[in-house]
Amino acid sequence: MSTGDPAQPDDRRMPRPHMTARVEVSAATERLVIVSDLHGYREPLEAIDRWLNQVSEPFLVFVNGDIFEGGIDGLYAVEWTMRRALGRTTRGNHDSAIFEYLGAYPPPGKRAPDDTELGAYREMTPDQLAFVQSLPDILDVHWRGHSLRLMHGHFNLRTPETTNWRLRSAELSELFADPAVDLTVIGHTHYPFVSQGAAGALANPGTVAVPLFRYRDPSGREIDRRHHDPDLSVNDNRPSFLTITDVDGRLQPTIERFDYDRESLLRRHAARDDLRMPLDIRRAWIMAARAP
Repeated sequence: MSTGDPAQPDDRRMPRPHMTARVEVSAATERLVIVSDLHGYREPLEAIDRWLNQVSEPFLVFVNGDIFEGGIDGLYAVEWTMRRALGRTTRGNHDSAIFEYLGAYPPPGKRAPDDTELGAYREMTPDQLAFVQSLPDILDVHWRGHSLRLMHGHFNLRTPETTNWRLRSAELSELFADPAVDLTVIGHTHYPFVSQGAAGALANPGTVAVPLFRYRDPSGREIDRRHHDPDLSVNDNRPSFLTITDVDGRLQPTIERFDYDRESLLRRHAARDDLRMPLDIRRAWIMAARAP
């Protein structure tokens, strides 16, 4: 996330070719939990931990990209990801920026604010940097005879263009849904949905940190993507993640809404005067799910 276009990637940051990793999930696993777009915030991850601690059946966590950029807790976010989803994490566009720094010689010398990719890069240990460097772009997941494709969604496999985060679910289905797999899961747009079309099933967990429901179009008119979505209330700004179960041999993806102490998060960030993101923009994202 950035202070300009919060989810629009810089194509120079995508390594080529795309790297794919295969994940075999034990049939004993009863639930898959997919979180996306952590963006360096601690409080949402603490809330997810509390939710997971209440789950009684065996589960596995997947992280679908963008660990960094936005909050001051990049180090915490990568530690959490390595603890919860080692070997089950994809690289998002902001994670790819870390990849770019790793390949820089000499390394960037300027100091960077803690709420930026470079700020997170400066804090990480060699093991954490190696983890980020190893992240694949796509996870090919197999579970109980089902096939799932996880990818952050800032690129797709059909066109060379990067993905506009403002696209709606029908437009995203044209780019990402694929009948060759039982379910494709993306992130990037910070908007949760589950759709089933002729081209295949597509789901987006949304973001555990900063939903983006409202934005202004080129004319300056505010758009709220929830107005035409029967699954979301325009009065609900809570973040979300995705759970997947196997019901009678069929995948059942479900959007899970939750909340965390957003005011506490804002107070911690307001106490800092050395961050890149202005507090009013951060508050609009965190409290009102509104992009600048």
